[in-house]
Amino acid sequence: MSLGLVTTLLLLAAALFVALPFYRARNPEQNDDGSSIAEQANVDIFRDQQLQYQQQLESGEISAEQQTQMLAEAEQLLLNNTVAVQQQNSVSNKMAQGFWLLPVLIIAISVASLGLYRSLGSGIDQQIAETLAERIVKQQSQVTPELIARIAERVQQRPDNLYYWTILAEDAVAGSNMLAASGYFAEALRVQPNEPYLLGQYAQALFFVDANRFSDRVVAALDQAYGADSQNQTVLGLKGIQAFQEADYPRAISYWQSAARGLNPAGDSWKALQGGIQQALQLAGEAPSKASPASDAVSVSIALSIAPTIDFAQDQLVFVAIIEAEGPPMPLAARKLLASELPLELVLSDSDALMPDRSLADKTIRVVARLSSTGSATPQKGDWQVISDAFESNSGALQFALEIASPYPQ
Repeated sequence: MSLGLVTTLLLLAAALFVALPFYRARNPEQNDDGSSIAEQANVDIFRDQQLQYQQQLESGEISAEQQTQMLAEAEQLLLNNTVAVQQQNSVSNKMAQGFWLLPVLIIAISVASLGLYRSLGSGIDQQIAETLAERIVKQQSQVTPELIARIAERVQQRPDNLYYWTILAEDAVAGSNMLAASGYFAEALRVQPNEPYLLGQYAQALFFVDANRFSDRVVAALDQAYGADSQNQTVLGLKGIQAFQEADYPRAISYWQSAARGLNPAGDSWKALQGGIQQALQLAGEAPSKASPASDAVSVSIALSIAPTIDFAQDQLVFVAIIEAEGPPMPLAARKLLASELPLELVLSDSDALMPDRSLADKTIRVVARLSSTGSATPQKGDWQVISDAFESNSGALQFALEIASPYPQ
């Protein structure tokens, strides 16, 4: 039964409850009959009492003085009852005259009830839940922008709703907006600080926001996540990357082997972990190197500059990355520069790879360079960028002249 139907039925019941006295007051014949019956009953009781007192006087049970006093009390009771009936009739007549108030009362009750429910109830939450359930039934993987907007608005009214913060965070991750995702995961952790899944996702989001570096806050978040669940695959993957970057290859292998347990060997995640493990084994000297000859290595030469029409500070950061043209937004290789270093000629190759298993070879790639207005690796309003055309990484000499001149689109 839907929420609207339940609300309608409750309001109808309330309206009938309020309308019943007015209906009775509007039925004069019923009121007159009731009044006459009540008055006649009072008179009959008085006459019975008169007869009873007379019989008691004749039998000598009471004196004439007592009879007089008891009759006076009975007469007073009859008078009081008659007045009460008349007053009741007067009230009924007034209610009949005020029948116009009935629709006003019903409307007022309905408006007040709906207003209180919208303020104190969870009708919007019910609608969001129904929409999400419908999406699951239809097997829709993406949450619509309209629903995300409603959840974002609602969570400001219900900031302790863990479910809403998590939905917003996962949607931001799907849209590669890691800065927003990290904020949403932080809000979710405020509600439930020790949730292992949230801790792992928060650490990963911070890792991407900080340009794939293990900054102090990334390390702190990662250590907290590992303490909450040492078998979390996301956390183990990050711990392996951290160990790999520190050249602690045996520890990296151990983390990645643990992360691979339970994964489908045919899946991309398992294959990526195995690629990292093999490279760590080679670097640790535990397996023969299978590296490609230097002549086969992919390198991209870039002459990079900033358009003279752009105002920028010398200490602003510039992020240069190579991404797959039709793949995920995570860079294959990246470099961070200062704006004061430009114009500059630089070379990106597999040595700049962010993940050990993601080579530049045999891919269709693009070069992206972005002047950050905030210092974040995640694109923001106010950034300037340039994006090259797509090209095959194995197409020979790769040399580009790129000028940062276009505002980041919103």
